[in-house]
Amino acid sequence: MQLIWYLPSLVIGLTAGISSGNWQLGLISVLMVTLMASVAFYRNRYPVFDEKSDVMISVGQVAIANRILPRYQFLWKKQWHELLLKAFRTQGAPDFLGLVLAGKKQLGRLVENPESLRMWLGSTSSSELYLELGTAGPHLIIVGPTGSGKSELMKLLVQSLLESENCDLVLFDFKGGATLEAFAPNCLALATDLDVKGQLKAWELVSDELEKRERLFASSSVSSIDQYVAQGLKMRPIVAVVDEFAAALASGTKALQCIEDICARGRSLGVHLIAASQSLTGIPRAMLTNLRARIAMKSSDPIDLVQLGINPNKFSLGHVPGFLEAVLVSTNLPVTEFYFPLGFRTEPRPAASIEAGEPPQPARSQWLRQRYSNPEQEQHLSEEPSSNHDSQLLSRMEGLRWLGHR
Repeated sequence: MQLIWYLPSLVIGLTAGISSGNWQLGLISVLMVTLMASVAFYRNRYPVFDEKSDVMISVGQVAIANRILPRYQFLWKKQWHELLLKAFRTQGAPDFLGLVLAGKKQLGRLVENPESLRMWLGSTSSSELYLELGTAGPHLIIVGPTGSGKSELMKLLVQSLLESENCDLVLFDFKGGATLEAFAPNCLALATDLDVKGQLKAWELVSDELEKRERLFASSSVSSIDQYVAQGLKMRPIVAVVDEFAAALASGTKALQCIEDICARGRSLGVHLIAASQSLTGIPRAMLTNLRARIAMKSSDPIDLVQLGINPNKFSLGHVPGFLEAVLVSTNLPVTEFYFPLGFRTEPRPAASIEAGEPPQPARSQWLRQRYSNPEQEQHLSEEPSSNHDSQLLSRMEGLRWLGHR
């Protein structure tokens, strides 16, 4: 079919040559079209190779699937160049990825220099890949079908954030807790689809925090968490992590309203969202607009990839055993393909204590201590039994035992 595009050139050349009496022009047109048609016929002698075909390179020769390619590259199809480039990228990847994981195990953590919301995603064929959620997002969505590795990647992200010890997490696991339950002791809350009351309380926790921060910022005459912290005041970012995002949106109006609030005004208030979904079905486009950091698994639906701003034909990483492939799109990074390991975990580190000399405590206990030792909060607790500070704290922790749902 491509040969039909040569016909206009041939007709124009012959017409111009005959009408002007310049027969050389018509002859050149005929020769060029003949040459292009011959190259096309030569290329078509070769089949369309499978994406997983073996590429073999020797001195002066390149073969794909035991078929030797033409010596001159102008005779090559575009697919052959892509397969050769993919082979080069994959060739050194296993050794590099192995060295990266060995270094992580020796270090005992995923992020060497933890910053506020810096997360380790994995590695390209030659360099490690990190994502600063606060600047690249401020919200992240992960898309991929069942079994594509979304949950494994989400575990790496949660582990990275817990290692930083600079933020608090609220987890929503709509797989019954199978993905995120192990992180519950170090987070503010874990809600699952098996506990409807727990879900509502967790969504209320996040909504109340958004409202509280708005009041604090208004009273301090600031418009963002950065300005608030710049005044010497303390406030930790909060990250809501949602596995099976579409199911969470469909779970009720409270969840939908809370997620919409996070997407719309969470950035300035220091509340961020990390969500994973099998597809973009059921996710409003207005909400997707605010999910500016996007990760798609290699096996994602092509339609979803296009909606995320990813070219489905641009995946060039080859498979490496023990790893899966994905692609990242964000506001401050180019489109980047990367590998991430399956089932990789570093040894957990104890959370930092709130006060010097205190034994390490889970993040949940730290948050309770901070929240209920705030003088502004105590003004609303006058009806509580008047006792010492520790007894009040223990009483409130008992009242929030739902946070320990496992």
